[in-house]
Formats: sequence, C-alpha cells, structure tokens
Amino acid sequence: ARVVSKFQKGRAFLIGDAAHITPPFVGQGLCAGLRDAANLGWKLAWVIHGRAAPQILDTYDTERRQHAADMIALATLMGKLIMPSNAIKAFFTHGLVRLLRSLPIIGAWIDDLKIKPENRFHDGLLVKGKSTSALVRGSHFPQALLRHADGAYAWSDDALGDHLSLVGFGIDPATLLTADQLARWQAVGGRCFQLCYRGQALCRSVGANVWEDINGEMLPSLAPIGWLAVVRPDHSIITDGPSVDAATLIDASIDLLSAPKTPPTAVTD
Repeated sequence: ARVVSKFQKGRAFLIGDAAHITPPFVGQGLCAGLRDAANLGWKLAWVIHGRAAPQILDTYDTERRQHAADMIALATLMGKLIMPSNAIKAFFTHGLVRLLRSLPIIGAWIDDLKIKPENRFHDGLLVKGKSTSALVRGSHFPQALLRHADGAYAWSDDALGDHLSLVGFGIDPATLLTADQLARWQAVGGRCFQLCYRGQALCRSVGANVWEDINGEMLPSLAPIGWLAVVRPDHSIITDGPSVDAATLIDASIDLLSAPKTPPTAVTD
C-alpha cells in the first residue's frame, strides 16, 4: 500500500498503479485508476484543443491524490479486519464485525460499502460555496435512468457523455442565454443539456440533448424545476444555481478554465 507524494511534476503525470498501489480488500484499486484517467483526460483534451489554459492541469493532483490516499487507508484497515495477525485478534475482530453487521442500519452501511470515502474534492476546478439544492459541488453528478426524446433509454453518465454541460432541471438552458453568451459557452466546449421531469411537454420535441427523468430520481429530489448545474466532462459538478444566474454560472466556469477569448473550435453536437 503506497501513494506517491505528487501525481504531477511539470508536464509528467502519474495515474493508476504508477501513482498508487491499493490492497485488494475493498476492490477499489482499478476504480481509482479510472477516476485518475477521467480527471486528467478531459483536462488534457481541453488544453490541447485550446479551450482551457495549461494551468488547469495542476488541479489533477489537488483533486485526486487525497481521495486515492483515503481509499488506500480504508483498504488497509479492511485488510486488518479480514486478515488479523493472530487467533486472538481474529476472535475479537471477526466477532465485532459480525455483531455490527447484525444491526440493520450499520450492517447495510458496511455491506453497501458506504464506509468508503466520498469521491469529492474541495479544491480545484469548482466554484466554492454550498448549494441550496441537494447537488454537491466537487462531487459526481448523480446517476439516473433517462429517456431520450426519441424514446431511447440511457444512464445519465452516458447521456451527458464527455462534454462540458450546462444542465437545466425542467428548463432549456439555451433559452436563458443571449446569443453571445451561448456562443462563448460553445467556444469553450460547452453545451446545453435539458433534463425534464416525467411527462414534461418539453420532452415531446426531439432534440439531441433532451432527456426525461423517468423514475423521478433527479426532479425534484436533487434540484427544483428551474435549477441549473454546470457539469464537467468527468461528470464532477463545477457549480449550480437558479435559472436567473445562468450567465453568472457559465462566466464563473469559463473563468476557472482560464480559457482564451476566442478558442479555435466549438461544440456543434
């Protein structure tokens, strides 16, 4: 069990097993490597395509190293519980675990691995501050089953894809921006994503980024109708707020990217 002191030095980056070695006891070693790749990959792409400044690459270490270290600490602890060093420790340790698992709330907490550290960062490419919705900035955008306007089904991770998205809850975000604001958003790789509540009329018209929350897992439990969230290509939440703040939300997100005023390419899909 080990983790390097830095995930980045200059233009060199370490990911996966090159950056951290995790004991197998919670099955999170591969997951940690995938999170590394997702976090760093989109940032490299945005810099290469001129949509963001190279300085955003410095946030890779900030956002990933602590979580990787926390997962290693949990795996090490679980190893000590599963494989005690002697019979006496095994008797007391395994007995305690059996007792805890017999308790409904604590047992479910252990069995569902809710003891593992939350995949969330407090510093990096996010707008600091607490949301008044159930969304958490710096954490992963929740997963839910969605239905496209053409009838196709997809999980929200797949529907969002590897885009920088302004997500509207029960509202079309594009209608909240001026033509200049929308063009500026698209120029840094941004797009608008419409998330409708079940049966909403908005979802009756076919559109590439129009999806319906068919099981009510997002609306209104996560955010009220009219709410917006900016979601990164790795599906971490940058910021969120009410629809009246649409321009402020995209401006703050673009400022975080330190993007050039006139990037060379725009998202058209």
